[in-house]
Amino acid sequence: MQQRLNASQWKSIKPALLIGLALALLQIGSGLAAYYQSKSLLWESKLQTAQNLSQGLVVAVADQIVLKDYASVESRILQTMSNTEVSSVMLTDTSGRVLSALKRDKGQAPRLMFDPYWIPTPETTEPLLQSRDQAFITTWAKVRLGADLGWVRLQTDNALDSEDLSSLRQHTLLLSALSVLSGVIILGIFLWRAYFTVVKREHMFEVKLDETTQRLVQSEKLASLGELAAGVAHEINNPVGYVSSNLTTLQKYLAVYEKVLDAPEADSTAMAALKKKLNYAFIRDDLQNLMQETQEGVGRIKTIIQDLKDYARTNAAAHYVPADIHIGLKSTLNIARAQLKNRADVRLELGNLPLIDCAPSQIDQVFLNLIVNAAQAMPVGKMGLIHIRTHCNDKLAWIEVQDNGPGITPDVLKKIFDPFFTTKDPGTGTGLGLSVSQNIIQQHGGTLEAASTVGVGSTFTITLPIKRNTAQG
Repeated sequence: MQQRLNASQWKSIKPALLIGLALALLQIGSGLAAYYQSKSLLWESKLQTAQNLSQGLVVAVADQIVLKDYASVESRILQTMSNTEVSSVMLTDTSGRVLSALKRDKGQAPRLMFDPYWIPTPETTEPLLQSRDQAFITTWAKVRLGADLGWVRLQTDNALDSEDLSSLRQHTLLLSALSVLSGVIILGIFLWRAYFTVVKREHMFEVKLDETTQRLVQSEKLASLGELAAGVAHEINNPVGYVSSNLTTLQKYLAVYEKVLDAPEADSTAMAALKKKLNYAFIRDDLQNLMQETQEGVGRIKTIIQDLKDYARTNAAAHYVPADIHIGLKSTLNIARAQLKNRADVRLELGNLPLIDCAPSQIDQVFLNLIVNAAQAMPVGKMGLIHIRTHCNDKLAWIEVQDNGPGITPDVLKKIFDPFFTTKDPGTGTGLGLSVSQNIIQQHGGTLEAASTVGVGSTFTITLPIKRNTAQG
């Protein structure tokens, strides 16, 4: 390596340098995009929490306002302020006259406010408004019970939870570190191969080919994870929302149980009257449903995270094991749910497949590439259909992914498996997905073929041997 590169040799290496640099920047960009998208979801969660608190308070105080039972109103407001993020709550009539107001200084207990006497209320027919400044998220919720009774103004701290933000930074730092490492390795491999291709072409024609292939596979996988991050975060946010809501309801139910348990000894008639007043029978029956829904929400979060961990596994050793590819297919559909939403429905026709010798993580990556490509090919505004079929004979298994999208023209169809070829807009695709997928299937001793008719749709067919030939490696 003591020879120096001349101008012509540097010119030959320049494309490799640019390609490696582009891949490294792509990985770093994916990590940063995932961080800011996740941070945005945390802000949305705070706004949703403030909205839920204000709407819950409106429901709780509407009857008391009609009865002018302001002591009960203050008790309800105090319950809402048990959430430490709530800084102040004001209840006004329709003219803006303050009926009740509580405020909390940082780290202190809530206290009554005796001023101002009047505050300006929103001039709108909307039932709920939210705004945010540097200090607070302010939520206005209209109190209605047949007619407008007034407004609830709830202010919550406008700062992300330090533990949530710290966890987000740690995960983003890990993803960014992996992305940078992947980019550096890919850039180094390109430089190393380019140098020896130019200077000592006769000695290093296919050195480290398997290693480069594995890095490209993982590079494409990380790029796919970057695209899926926001959708997966949204999928997790839904069950988190109703788990949080159920816990709030459970807290109210516990308060009723405490009232019943702490009630002074009385005859059965008095106790029955107390339970009827507190709606005790309904609460007792609803508790089981509440807990079942909460367990389903937690189970949903666990499934999404496990599927994402399974997909992200490097599997660099390409360890082949007998696997049920239907399990991997369903797991892949689970993590691709956000990509499919409002784009395409999926119809499964699964045959009776035996266990297939394969590297499951790599096969799942192929499934994800084909399914997401099919969904993204659907025209805007059209709900497409993706048909997935599996069948087999004694030696081979077939998996077909068919869509009813716009189809692929013949001149494009012959290029779709070329590395870095893409029909997507600049910056939205690496052009490696189908190339990497075909390489994975070929390493398994199978084939990946495409057929398409313009205006009808496209079909990608995977053929895999059920038993792997040990001579394949």
